[in-house]
Amino acid sequence: MSKRQLQAAQNREDLLEAALNIFRKQGIRAPLQLIIDEAGVGRATFYRNFQDRRELVIALMEQALERLEERAKEYSAYPDGLIRLIRNHVNNLPYLTALMEYWRVIDRNDPVLVDIYHKRDTILQPLIDQAIAHKVCRPDLTPKDYALITGILRASFQGMTDEEQIQLATRAVDLLVDGIKA
Repeated sequence: MSKRQLQAAQNREDLLEAALNIFRKQGIRAPLQLIIDEAGVGRATFYRNFQDRRELVIALMEQALERLEERAKEYSAYPDGLIRLIRNHVNNLPYLTALMEYWRVIDRNDPVLVDIYHKRDTILQPLIDQAIAHKVCRPDLTPKDYALITGILRASFQGMTDEEQIQLATRAVDLLVDGIKA
Protein backbone atom coordinates (compact mmCIF):
# COMPACT_ATOMS: atom_id res chain seq x y z
CA MET A 1 0.00 0.00 0.00
CA SER A 2 1.41 3.39 -0.96
CA LYS A 3 1.95 6.24 1.48
CA ARG A 4 -0.96 8.07 -0.13
CA GLN A 5 -3.28 5.07 0.29
CA LEU A 6 -2.21 4.69 3.92
CA GLN A 7 -3.00 8.36 4.55
CA ALA A 8 -6.40 8.00 2.86
CA ALA A 9 -7.22 4.96 5.01
CA GLN A 10 -6.08 6.83 8.14
CA ASN A 11 -8.24 9.84 7.21
CA ARG A 12 -11.28 7.57 6.89
CA GLU A 13 -10.58 5.98 10.28
CA ASP A 14 -10.08 9.42 11.83
CA LEU A 15 -13.42 10.56 10.39
CA LEU A 16 -15.23 7.47 11.73
CA GLU A 17 -13.70 7.91 15.18
CA ALA A 18 -14.55 11.62 15.17
CA ALA A 19 -18.12 10.84 14.11
CA LEU A 20 -18.51 8.43 17.03
CA ASN A 21 -17.23 11.04 19.45
CA ILE A 22 -19.37 13.86 18.09
CA PHE A 23 -22.52 11.74 17.70
CA ARG A 24 -22.09 10.46 21.23
CA LYS A 25 -21.82 13.96 22.67
CA GLN A 26 -24.22 15.87 20.43
CA GLY A 27 -26.45 13.34 18.73
CA ILE A 28 -26.54 12.01 15.22
CA ARG A 29 -27.81 15.30 13.78
CA ALA A 30 -24.68 17.19 14.88
CA PRO A 31 -23.19 19.36 12.13
CA LEU A 32 -20.85 17.41 9.88
CA GLN A 33 -18.34 20.26 10.17
CA LEU A 34 -17.81 19.29 13.81
CA ILE A 35 -16.76 15.82 12.67
CA ILE A 36 -14.46 17.26 10.01
CA ASP A 37 -12.85 19.57 12.59
CA GLU A 38 -12.48 16.80 15.19
CA ALA A 39 -10.82 14.52 12.60
CA GLY A 40 -8.46 17.29 11.59
CA VAL A 41 -9.14 16.89 7.88
CA GLY A 42 -10.53 19.14 5.19
CA ARG A 43 -14.11 19.21 3.98
CA ALA A 44 -13.04 17.70 0.64
CA THR A 45 -11.50 14.75 2.49
CA PHE A 46 -14.79 14.12 4.23
CA TYR A 47 -16.70 14.13 0.95
CA ARG A 48 -14.13 11.89 -0.75
CA ASN A 49 -14.94 9.32 1.93
CA PHE A 50 -18.65 9.86 2.53
CA GLN A 51 -21.22 11.31 0.17
CA ASP A 52 -23.40 12.46 3.06
CA ARG A 53 -24.50 11.77 6.65
CA ARG A 54 -26.37 8.64 5.59
CA GLU A 55 -23.24 7.12 4.07
CA LEU A 56 -21.23 8.02 7.18
CA VAL A 57 -23.79 6.37 9.46
CA ILE A 58 -23.86 3.26 7.26
CA ALA A 59 -20.07 3.07 7.47
CA LEU A 60 -20.30 3.29 11.28
CA MET A 61 -22.94 0.56 11.32
CA GLU A 62 -20.80 -1.67 9.10
CA GLN A 63 -17.85 -1.07 11.42
CA ALA A 64 -20.02 -2.02 14.41
CA LEU A 65 -21.09 -5.15 12.54
CA GLU A 66 -17.43 -6.11 12.02
CA ARG A 67 -16.79 -5.71 15.76
CA LEU A 68 -19.88 -7.80 16.52
CA GLU A 69 -18.63 -10.54 14.21
CA GLU A 70 -15.19 -10.55 15.86
CA ARG A 71 -16.70 -10.81 19.34
CA ALA A 72 -19.20 -13.46 18.26
CA LYS A 73 -16.35 -15.60 16.91
CA GLU A 74 -14.40 -15.12 20.13
CA TYR A 75 -17.38 -16.02 22.34
CA SER A 76 -18.46 -19.00 20.24
CA ALA A 77 -15.90 -21.06 22.18
CA TYR A 78 -18.13 -20.84 25.27
CA PRO A 79 -21.53 -22.46 25.89
CA ASP A 80 -22.67 -19.12 27.33
CA GLY A 81 -21.10 -17.12 24.51
CA LEU A 82 -24.34 -15.26 23.86
CA ILE A 83 -24.52 -14.07 27.46
CA ARG A 84 -20.86 -13.04 27.29
CA LEU A 85 -21.61 -11.08 24.12
CA ILE A 86 -24.53 -9.31 25.79
CA ARG A 87 -22.40 -8.47 28.84
CA ASN A 88 -19.68 -7.18 26.53
CA HIS A 89 -22.00 -4.44 25.29
CA VAL A 90 -21.11 -2.48 28.40
CA ASN A 91 -17.60 -2.17 26.95
CA ASN A 92 -18.95 -0.86 23.67
CA LEU A 93 -20.88 2.08 25.04
CA PRO A 94 -19.33 4.68 22.73
CA TYR A 95 -20.36 2.76 19.63
CA LEU A 96 -23.85 1.93 20.80
CA THR A 97 -24.69 5.36 22.14
CA ALA A 98 -23.32 7.08 19.06
CA LEU A 99 -25.65 5.09 16.82
CA MET A 100 -28.70 5.22 19.09
CA GLU A 101 -30.59 7.50 16.73
CA TYR A 102 -29.51 5.99 13.42
CA TRP A 103 -33.11 5.22 12.46
CA ARG A 104 -33.77 8.96 12.29
CA VAL A 105 -31.23 9.19 9.49
CA ILE A 106 -31.87 5.92 7.65
CA ASP A 107 -35.25 4.33 6.93
CA ARG A 108 -35.44 0.86 8.48
CA ASN A 109 -36.61 -0.51 5.10
CA ASP A 110 -33.60 0.94 3.28
CA PRO A 111 -32.02 -2.01 1.37
CA VAL A 112 -28.61 -1.28 2.90
CA LEU A 113 -30.06 -1.39 6.40
CA VAL A 114 -32.05 -4.54 5.63
CA ASP A 115 -28.78 -6.13 4.49
CA ILE A 116 -27.01 -5.02 7.68
CA TYR A 117 -29.79 -6.55 9.79
CA HIS A 118 -29.56 -9.77 7.80
CA LYS A 119 -25.80 -9.94 8.36
CA ARG A 120 -26.29 -9.21 12.07
CA ASP A 121 -28.82 -12.04 12.32
CA THR A 122 -26.47 -14.41 10.46
CA ILE A 123 -23.67 -13.56 12.90
CA LEU A 124 -25.88 -14.03 15.97
CA GLN A 125 -27.81 -17.18 15.04
CA PRO A 126 -24.99 -19.66 15.78
CA LEU A 127 -24.45 -18.13 19.24
CA ILE A 128 -28.18 -18.25 19.91
CA ASP A 129 -28.40 -21.87 18.72
CA GLN A 130 -25.47 -22.78 20.95
CA ALA A 131 -27.02 -21.04 23.97
CA ILE A 132 -30.31 -22.85 23.37
CA ALA A 133 -28.53 -26.21 23.00
CA HIS A 134 -26.74 -25.66 26.31
CA LYS A 135 -29.94 -24.44 27.97
CA VAL A 136 -28.32 -21.09 28.69
CA CYS A 137 -31.30 -19.19 27.32
CA ARG A 138 -34.92 -19.74 26.52
CA PRO A 139 -35.57 -21.92 23.45
CA ASP A 140 -37.56 -19.29 21.56
CA LEU A 141 -34.84 -16.61 21.53
CA THR A 142 -34.21 -15.07 18.10
CA PRO A 143 -31.87 -12.44 16.64
CA LYS A 144 -34.81 -10.01 16.76
CA ASP A 145 -34.95 -10.61 20.52
CA TYR A 146 -31.26 -9.80 20.66
CA ALA A 147 -32.05 -6.49 18.95
CA LEU A 148 -34.69 -5.86 21.61
CA ILE A 149 -32.13 -6.61 24.33
CA THR A 150 -29.62 -4.17 22.86
CA GLY A 151 -32.41 -1.60 22.57
CA ILE A 152 -33.09 -1.99 26.28
CA LEU A 153 -29.39 -1.57 26.96
CA ARG A 154 -29.22 1.58 24.86
CA ALA A 155 -32.02 3.02 26.97
CA SER A 156 -29.91 2.44 30.08
CA PHE A 157 -27.05 4.58 28.75
CA GLN A 158 -28.49 7.80 30.10
CA GLY A 159 -25.89 8.56 32.77
CA MET A 160 -24.04 11.80 32.41
CA THR A 161 -20.52 10.45 32.74
CA ASP A 162 -18.90 7.39 31.20
CA GLU A 163 -18.69 5.85 34.67
CA GLU A 164 -22.41 6.41 35.30
CA GLN A 165 -23.24 4.97 31.89
CA ILE A 166 -21.18 1.87 32.59
CA GLN A 167 -22.84 1.43 36.00
CA LEU A 168 -26.32 1.78 34.47
CA ALA A 169 -25.51 -0.53 31.58
CA THR A 170 -24.00 -3.14 33.89
CA ARG A 171 -27.12 -3.03 36.06
CA ALA A 172 -29.33 -3.33 32.96
CA VAL A 173 -27.38 -6.38 31.77
CA ASP A 174 -27.62 -7.98 35.20
CA LEU A 175 -31.38 -7.42 35.22
CA LEU A 176 -31.74 -8.74 31.68
CA VAL A 177 -29.61 -11.83 32.19
CA ASP A 178 -30.57 -12.68 35.76
CA GLY A 179 -34.00 -11.11 35.84
CA ILE A 180 -35.56 -9.80 38.98
CA LYS A 181 -35.78 -13.14 40.74
CA ALA A 182 -34.61 -13.37 44.33
